[in-house]
Amino acid sequence: MRRYTLDISDREFTIDVQELAADRFEVFVGGESYEVTLSGDENLTEATITPGLLPASGAATRSSTASAVARVRKEPSATPAAAAAPRKPAGGAGGGKGALTAPMPGVILEVNVKVGDQVERGQQVAILDAMKMHNMIGATRAGTVAEVFVTAGQNVDHGDPIIKFKED
Repeated sequence: MRRYTLDISDREFTIDVQELAADRFEVFVGGESYEVTLSGDENLTEATITPGLLPASGAATRSSTASAVARVRKEPSATPAAAAAPRKPAGGAGGGKGALTAPMPGVILEVNVKVGDQVERGQQVAILDAMKMHNMIGATRAGTVAEVFVTAGQNVDHGDPIIKFKED
């Protein structure tokens, strides 16, 4: 389970998230429990997060709290050229549309996929060591691996691409 603590306009919110399956979560907000299905996601490197707040005087209802959960839409990825060996894209971090990026700085311990592999959402594609913790990096969507940007033993920064998906 992950716990997120958000400070918004001098108010503190605690959100607990328990993964039930690759795209299903149990989310606890304000003493209420919600089963959430993730319908899509994408890395928005230049996104600004603007949460909606419920009025301080009003009590949160199940529907108003649930509507505060952001819905992320899934967009098709760009078609990349297949790479024979892992490489870092020109211009540094990002990898473009369709890229799965490192969630934190660390060292890649394992790469579990290769170009052409079919993966399912949530399937392990790599293991990232960050501060002596081994973190499973799962596919953000089902698809075919078009490029692998990392190798075992490679250092990565937050946002560095790990793999890229082919356009479906």
